[in-house]
Amino acid sequence: MRPMKTFSALLALSVIAALPGCATKKDFYATGGSRADGTVDMAYDFRPFEQPVVDHVQAQRVAKSKCGVWGYSNAEPFGGKTTNCYSRDGWGNCTAGQIIVKYQCIGNLDAPAAKSTASPLPASNLAPGNMSKSQWQQQQLQMLMNDTTLNYEEYTRRREQILAE
Repeated sequence: MRPMKTFSALLALSVIAALPGCATKKDFYATGGSRADGTVDMAYDFRPFEQPVVDHVQAQRVAKSKCGVWGYSNAEPFGGKTTNCYSRDGWGNCTAGQIIVKYQCIGNLDAPAAKSTASPLPASNLAPGNMSKSQWQQQQLQMLMNDTTLNYEEYTRRREQILAE
């Protein structure tokens, strides 16, 4: 009787292993990055029996948005991916984890500064402290961009605060 149970268990496992996973739409999300390096890490998670369907255009759009906060004009993938595996099957295959794709922020960060210094405002348009509101905001944003100690969330919060003033 025991061989029959073993055979049944093996048959059930082979059927499960042969079943294709369900196609599951996965959205990318930002997991980190470096303003100083101009990089953004985009990721999605997957679980057992899933066949992830990813939209790389969506990932590029989110990465471009994150890079834009830092003053870059665009983002492009480096190529390749990193897999963080959280679970493996009996054969060592990764069945659940996270895929990370690194994006490089691109664009000329010096362009906005060059424009603002090329045509300074006349002294009559300056606010108290010898700066217009626009010049003050540009100065504050530049100082914020140079502060490499801030995480992304704090940087975003402070940037929004400066722009709202």
